[in-house]
Amino acid sequence: MMNAAGQRILGGFGIGVAMLAAACAGVPPAPAAPAQSWPLACGAFPPAGAPVEECARRSADGEIVLRPGVLPGGGDPSGVHTVVVDGELLFALASGRTAPAQLYDNGADDFVEGLARSPRDGRVGFVDEQLDLVVPREWDFAFPFEGGVARVCSGCEIRRAEGDEHSVVSGGRWGYIDRKGRVVVPVVHAADDLPAPPSR
Repeated sequence: MMNAAGQRILGGFGIGVAMLAAACAGVPPAPAAPAQSWPLACGAFPPAGAPVEECARRSADGEIVLRPGVLPGGGDPSGVHTVVVDGELLFALASGRTAPAQLYDNGADDFVEGLARSPRDGRVGFVDEQLDLVVPREWDFAFPFEGGVARVCSGCEIRRAEGDEHSVVSGGRWGYIDRKGRVVVPVVHAADDLPAPPSR
């Protein structure tokens, strides 16, 4: 564009570019972002070989993420694996995605009907085999799914059985949920008075 005196002037966009160029003249480039660090070691569960160093990190929201492609203990890279990171038992995928795993007997909970229990902060929900949380962690305890429903409790306590290595669940109110987490038998019953779930 030209002004009345015949001098070349920059339009709105050109002025912004010119101002940006002038402001950046002599400014050194921003430093490169540091490479992601993987400060946590991972171990297969049950133990199989030495732990893998520089295997995992905590994300900003506190979730543990594995370095993609690193699964301690080797094995088939497809499917769900069980690992221990920073003292936590986790389900893990080769992509690095993890979810807390419920300890059951001598290992992680099994996936039953495509879902497994996943605890966090004293509450239990269920994840699928892609480790998506499909039933929110809102129960004090839950049994695995059977016939499309799971027994859940609110207000129950888990304690070690006297003279036994296993735990027992006592008290609280019990009911049933379906695979989407919907209550199908109200969670108001004593454990001994819990009616059978509806047929599915």
